[in-house]
Parts: sequence; C-alpha cells; structure tokens
Amino acid sequence: MFIFDIFKREARRLRTVSLVMAGGMLALLAGLWFVQIVSGKQMQGRLEIQSFRKPPVPAERGRILDRNGQALVENRAQYNVVLYLEELRSQFTNEYYSHVLKEYARDHPGGGRLPSRVTAPLRLEADYRVVSNISSRVAAVLRQPTTLTRERFGYFYTNYTFMPLPIATNLTATNVARFSESLYGERGLDLERQPVVSYPHRTTAAHLLGYVVRTGEDRKYLGAGYKGNSGIEGAFDERLKGEPGTNLVLVNNEGYRQHAETLVPNRAGEDIYLTISLPLQLAAEKALAQRATRGAVVVMDVHTGDILAMASVPTFDPNEFVSGVSPARWEQLNDARLQLQVNRATYDAYPPGSTFKMITTLACLESGVMDVNEPYMVAADEENPGHGVFRESGYHIKDTAPPGEYKFESAFYHSSNSYFSHYGLKAGLRKLLEVAKRFHLGEKTDFAIPGEEVAGIVPGPEQAGGKAWPLNKTPYVAIGQEITVTPLQMTVMVAAIANGGTIFWPRLVSRACAPETGAAEELYPAGRVRDRVHLDPQHLQILRNAMLQDTEHPGANAYDSFHLPERVLEQAHFQVAGKTGTAQVKSKGLDYNRVVWFDSYGPFDDPRYAVVVMIVDGGSGGGTCAPVAEKIYEAIVNMEKAGPPPRALTRN
Repeated sequence: MFIFDIFKREARRLRTVSLVMAGGMLALLAGLWFVQIVSGKQMQGRLEIQSFRKPPVPAERGRILDRNGQALVENRAQYNVVLYLEELRSQFTNEYYSHVLKEYARDHPGGGRLPSRVTAPLRLEADYRVVSNISSRVAAVLRQPTTLTRERFGYFYTNYTFMPLPIATNLTATNVARFSESLYGERGLDLERQPVVSYPHRTTAAHLLGYVVRTGEDRKYLGAGYKGNSGIEGAFDERLKGEPGTNLVLVNNEGYRQHAETLVPNRAGEDIYLTISLPLQLAAEKALAQRATRGAVVVMDVHTGDILAMASVPTFDPNEFVSGVSPARWEQLNDARLQLQVNRATYDAYPPGSTFKMITTLACLESGVMDVNEPYMVAADEENPGHGVFRESGYHIKDTAPPGEYKFESAFYHSSNSYFSHYGLKAGLRKLLEVAKRFHLGEKTDFAIPGEEVAGIVPGPEQAGGKAWPLNKTPYVAIGQEITVTPLQMTVMVAAIANGGTIFWPRLVSRACAPETGAAEELYPAGRVRDRVHLDPQHLQILRNAMLQDTEHPGANAYDSFHLPERVLEQAHFQVAGKTGTAQVKSKGLDYNRVVWFDSYGPFDDPRYAVVVMIVDGGSGGGTCAPVAEKIYEAIVNMEKAGPPPRALTRN
C-alpha cells in the first residue's frame, strides 16, 4: 500500500508539470500563428511599400604638396545647414490638412474626395511652406540668404527625400557660431561638414596643378565627388580621388528615410608630392608677372633634374572650377590670344633666338672652324647706320651688335648675329642640328603630365639639305631662327652645360603617400639620366666663360640686371652665367612678333640651379628676361640662407 501511495503522489506532480508544458506549447503556437498569419500580412504589406537606396559617399580627395610638404591643394571643411525631411512629417501633415486642404475646399466647394493628381501638388505646396518657413528662420539667424527655391525643393522632394536637403552652404565661422547658439537641436536641422577641394595659394602653380570638376548624378543637389581635369589633378586622378563608399538607406513608400547605415566605407585618396619648392615658385611667379603679359619660367636642379619652379603667365585660379565656371568666364579663359590655361613652359614652342648660339658655339668648336682669338669684322649697315649687318654669300641679316671687330667672347656677350652666322655657315647645317639633337632639343622630355607638352621643331641632321631644310637656312638656324623649342627643353640643355653634359629626364612628381598608413611609393626616382653629351672639357669651359661674361662684363646685354644697388648676389658671391636672346617671328597665324629669352645657371663656380626665362613680345632678353632671372636667383640665395621650411603636418 505504501508503494501505491507514492505513485499516486508522484502522478499528481507529473500531471501538474504536463499541464504547464501544454499551456506553454499552446502559447507558443498562438504566438507563431499571430506572427505568421496576422502580422505576416502586415509585414508583407510594409515590405511592399519599402525599398532600399544606395547613395554614394564621395571620398576625400588626396592633397598635392610641394617638396617640403607644404600644401598646394588640400581639402577645406565646408559647413552646410541641412534639413532632414523625415523629421518634419508631422508638420507636413498638419500644414496639409489645416491650411492647404481647407483653402482648396473653400475655393472648390462640393469637390468630394480629391484625386491624387490634385492632392499631390497640394501636399508639395504644404510641405514647401513648412520648409520655407524653416529656411527663412535659418536665413535670419545666420544673416545670409539660403539656397532654397521652389524649383530646387520640388526636384529634391520628388527624387531625394531620403537624403538631407542643404539649405545654407559654405558657412563662415561666424555663421557656424550663430547656428550652434540659436538653431542647434531644432527638429530636422543639422550642421554637415563636407570636404571641398581648395587651392590655398590661388593662382600659384595653377598650370602644374590643373583643376577639378564636380562629378556625380545631380551634383547640384547632392554631395558631389571630384574628377581631375588637367595638370597633376588629371594625370594622377586615380590616385587622388580615392574610393567612394556606399550607404544603405531604407525608405518607405513616400521616399522618406527609415533607416541608414554604411554599406561600404569610403577610402581617402593618396597625397602626391611634387619636386617644386613653394617659396621659389612664388618668387618666380611674382618676378615673371611684373615683367610679362605672356611668358614662362623654369627652375631646375642641375644635378638631379628636379623641377624646383615652373611658372606661366597669364594664369587662372583653379578654385573657380570647384564650384563651376560661368559661360562668360569660360569665354575669358579660352581667349585665343591670352590662352590662360596654356602652360607656356611646355605646351608651346618658340624660336630660341640667340640663346641657340650656345649650340652654335659647341658645333663650331667641335668642327674646328672657329678660333676664339681670331678677330671678325662686323660690317656696317648702310640702311641703318650704327648697326651691323651680315653680308656674305648673298645673305642680308641684321645684327644687333654695332659694326666693329669682335672675338668670340665679345661677339657672344654682344650677341652678334654676323659672327655666329659666319661660323655657322662654316660648320654647316648638319653639324648644327647634330649638336642640337645631342641635347634632345625638339623632343619631348617625358614631362609628368601627358598631353601637356609639345616637341617643337628641330629636325635631325639627316634632314639637312633636303627639301624642307635646304642649306640656305644655315645662317638663320645658327642664330636660333627657323627652329622652335620649349622653355623646359632649354632648361634641360642649360643644366647639361652646367653639370658637364648629363641630360636628365625632368622630374616634377616624386612620390605618393597613403593617408591611412603613411606608406610612401616612389613614382619617379631622382636623377633619371636620359643621355650623356660627350663634350670636350676645353670647349665646355670656353662656352661657360663666355656665358659668365654676359652678366659680368660691363656693356654686356645682361650686365645691368645683375649689378643692382641691392647687391644681393654680389654679397653672396653668387655669380650667374647666361645668354640672352631675341627671336623675330614672321610666321603667319601667330599673334606675336618677337620672343625674348634669358637662359642661365648659377652659381658659376658651383652650379646648382638652371633658370630659363621666356617672354612673348618683350623688349629684349637683357632688359626684360634677365631682371626676372635675377630676382629668382635672389630668392634662391635667401632660401638657402633660411634653410628648408618646417614640414607641414599630415592631414587630420
């Protein structure tokens, strides 16, 4: 009996447990039925009226820096006031029912139920009233007009209600403070930080840097990315632009945002380092702009081929393109005469004039036709008393040097056309062109910006005597006529004369750096040798001494420019060797009559820099170009005294 009593007591407990478990199962089944049957229809309906959007998130563009890390192109923070429309839906509804529908019903009595073709514009009008009121308040607080218009709102409302609507852009620090004090925390309003490409030094190095244009669908209404369109910006766009990200936005049937998250994060672009020195670039541009309407300057390290400065005038401000250029401004930028966007250092070729006499000197010395101590008599020009003229073999070539007796050095620093035409004829056209080609004149230099360099016209020696290059052109080629070169090519040539014959590939870009890791990748190594010109050291020294006399001999063409009262170069014992040049231009279709040059290197006893100045329609090489070069050499002296500037900080 005792055993049966135990079973009875345990059975009661088991029945209780079974009942509890059965109740739990029933509750679970009821919940599943509710979720799958009752709520399932609601969820299905909600999914049918929801969808996803994947708006792109532009990446922060990489910077462009000078050799010391000073920013030439950077990203400035632009602050915008934006409005999240989904947070205003209750206000939209109240405005719609309280005012717009009542106004419509009053004007259209007995209308009954309104069709969507009527309610849609009414709802748009109601929502615009709400946003317009908020915009007016923002404008009053910031004390600046907003960007909201009925047309802009209508387009945005139809297409992008899931995105924040910018209503005030490019806020100043004062505007930001006013917003924070009076508007921060108000429903729907927020302050958005947007990186915008900026050129802090405005026109500085504009032809090298190029410019960007905004990209992206409806870039007027949404945050835009940038695409490099010229210069370094265009050539290295893939590295600079980074990788855009993607947001995933869940929107409802009315287009309002329900939820947003980052699907793919963006990755900032790489920084590109140039070889130019910002202080030297500024000095070169200032000196050139004071003397020239159209012209170019190139400064190069004669031992590495690094371009330390490259300037061209007239120029432009790349900041103009960031926000868009008006048609009227485009017309100015494309002016056929001024050609503001053309880099005259590389993208146009000019006759070198008397600066080519450096090549003629080497050709005549190598061929043995010229004795530097042999006097040569420059004949007087009967038509122009006081000026010389070349009258040999039927030629009549005006001479800028006065009539009289000349030896090589005096003929060089007085730039006698007669002297060099005479010996150029003796050396022959083939020899002149052969020496020019050894310095790679008339050939592209593998400049870092593809498509922005021309070769010029210097034929090979094999063409001498042909139909296009008859021998009767010889005396003209000897004085730098008939052929064309770029200022960059002439800088490479002068650098080779200064360093003993090494032809470098000019280097403008050195490396790229990843912002996340700081890892650097060398893009162009320093000191890439293109060729070595084999020159007799004695011939080279004869030429160098003559170039020194062009700045040091009283009465020489460039003497006055290098012996100023300030005596900056003299006190630094910094002597410059150079050659002036003036080329008369008679070709049809050109809008200039002359080109003047000053090609130089310094210091004479320890060459480190080559400086070439070219000016279109200037007065003379000695009177117009040499003063520009002198100011650049002064900047070099001051730069060497000061030492390199402190390296700039990396981006935040």
